[in-house]
Amino acid sequence: MKIVYFSTCFLLVASVLLLSGVSAADSTQWKLPDGAIARLGKGGIYDVGYFRDGSRFAVASSIGIWIYDAHTGEEIALLNEQRDRIFSLAFAPEGTVFASGGDAGRIFFWDAHIGQHKRTLTGHTNGVTSLAFSPDGKTLASVSYDTTVRLWDVQSGALLKTLTEHTGYIHCVTFSPDGNTLASGGGAMDKKLLLWDAHTGELLRTVTEGIDMINSLAYSADGKMLASGSDDETVRVWDTHTGELLHTLRGHTWFVASVAFSNDGQTLVSGSEDGSIFMWNSQTGELVNALMDHPERVHSVAYSPDGRTLVSVGRSEICLWDVGTGKLLKMLKGYRGYPGNVAYASDGVKLASAASEGVQMWNLNTRQHLQTFIPDKASHKENLVYSVAFAPDAVTVASGGRGGIHLWDARTGLHLRSWRGAGQPRGHPRAHVKYSPDGGTLAIARRNNTIFLADVRTGEIKQSLVGGAVANKVSTEITAIAYSPDGRLIAGGSNDNRVYLWNVETGRLACILVGHTDRILSVTFSPDGATIVSGGWGDGTIRLWDSHTGQLLRTLTSDTSRIYALAYSPDGKILASTYSHGTVGLWDPHTGELLRTLSGHTSSVNGIVYSPDGKVLASSSYDGTVLLWGKLQWAKI
Repeated sequence: MKIVYFSTCFLLVASVLLLSGVSAADSTQWKLPDGAIARLGKGGIYDVGYFRDGSRFAVASSIGIWIYDAHTGEEIALLNEQRDRIFSLAFAPEGTVFASGGDAGRIFFWDAHIGQHKRTLTGHTNGVTSLAFSPDGKTLASVSYDTTVRLWDVQSGALLKTLTEHTGYIHCVTFSPDGNTLASGGGAMDKKLLLWDAHTGELLRTVTEGIDMINSLAYSADGKMLASGSDDETVRVWDTHTGELLHTLRGHTWFVASVAFSNDGQTLVSGSEDGSIFMWNSQTGELVNALMDHPERVHSVAYSPDGRTLVSVGRSEICLWDVGTGKLLKMLKGYRGYPGNVAYASDGVKLASAASEGVQMWNLNTRQHLQTFIPDKASHKENLVYSVAFAPDAVTVASGGRGGIHLWDARTGLHLRSWRGAGQPRGHPRAHVKYSPDGGTLAIARRNNTIFLADVRTGEIKQSLVGGAVANKVSTEITAIAYSPDGRLIAGGSNDNRVYLWNVETGRLACILVGHTDRILSVTFSPDGATIVSGGWGDGTIRLWDSHTGQLLRTLTSDTSRIYALAYSPDGKILASTYSHGTVGLWDPHTGELLRTLSGHTSSVNGIVYSPDGKVLASSSYDGTVLLWGKLQWAKI
């Protein structure tokens, strides 16, 4: 999407810090939801831009807008009143107002001096993917997954025009420097570059030849060139006066996510999902420099106002580069992308969280990110981790994801072992792992409703637990695993809507629990081992079963939201469940009563775990954060 530059003044920084109510020293405490005691991670990154004076930049994230000191890399403020994942940002040229677009289709206008929300624009029915102010600051253009381009009056907030020629998702929009032309780029179902008269809304030109999904558009400062970055791994440059395709630039090996011209228009920079950043001579199309040290996929790139620094962002890290030398100046960490579940170490100090870039390890005493365990440093595509599990002694941690099953030393990050052929086939992200209570065995879920039991010390596959085949299922798979507290039983939830229960000693299938009407993504045992609990992804129910007889004891239903994870408190008095709408439900498992709902995440909650002492509940969300909740008074709602 298009990256825009911000202009503001010191008053913005001072005022926002006052609004946050805390010092800048500990951003894990900023603007927490009720009941939460800390936030680990800053969300996932979607957009970035410099303030016009170059001293600060802002990051649009899945939990709000972060503002940074560009020289020190310290966080200055967090604006999260929009309560959406923020996909896009734009600042008015005069610097008094800026806009943000979120996944709910809303656009917020903010006062740039005090960080106060001024106005909300509604009309889009899906996420706002890109925003652009006209050069005179009177009009705001927005595009959305709802396939529309909308033009708004900045002063009044009135909708001026709705442009509907796109037939699919729209990823980017930008004004020409003279303000006369508006360019918009379509997504996978559209694959069109459209040029509009910015004043009348008349469609001037449609470009389809050779076009793939367009992720980013940028005009040169003199308006003579228009560049696009596409899913077909290419950068295209057009002559805006003749419409002639000047260059098709190749070299990236995956999607080109972002393009930007230097201030003098002589250089065009492109960032790709393969982790590369290329700098091209815009006149000749020659590759001038390649910055290959970005640690992950590149989502956005932007020049600083003075043209000396380039900022690039991925899902979890921000990099600042010296444009002249290509040297990496600074790397800012702490963001997380697309996480899976979360696991506490038995010592209560460490917490591991699954993410798109590997396994992230946190110190809960200091609330600091310690390190990231990366399954495959040579391939950004193989690092999505869906499942993590700590060994009972907290010395090792296992991960399962797109790049296979891996075992790590939790203290040093040393990679100990891999099971690529045993677990889910390579390329399958939902590979689940679970340690036995004695720590000697690792259970690995795989397709065909099978669980492999691997010896942690030798890596040998000791046993295969096979569930029943289901007619008319093209591919069945175990999607959740749980050991009984004594290690004698193992339960596996499946996408065939069943829970399979095996006797670990004999390897025989003890029983099949039938009742859910959709796939099961979560199973757990009560601390005393008497009850198995399963969560339905599509039917929205939580079912409690007798682990000895397989009898259904109780069905809990709060709404039709999808259930992703379950966890018992250590004393067995509370059952926590997570939902696709970003909340956590706390239940009395004995009465079936919903005690409390915890709200604060902006997207689905994929993981939940209690600390060993039961005083803290950690929830991991698709919004890229882990929230730590304090021990609450479990009052009835």
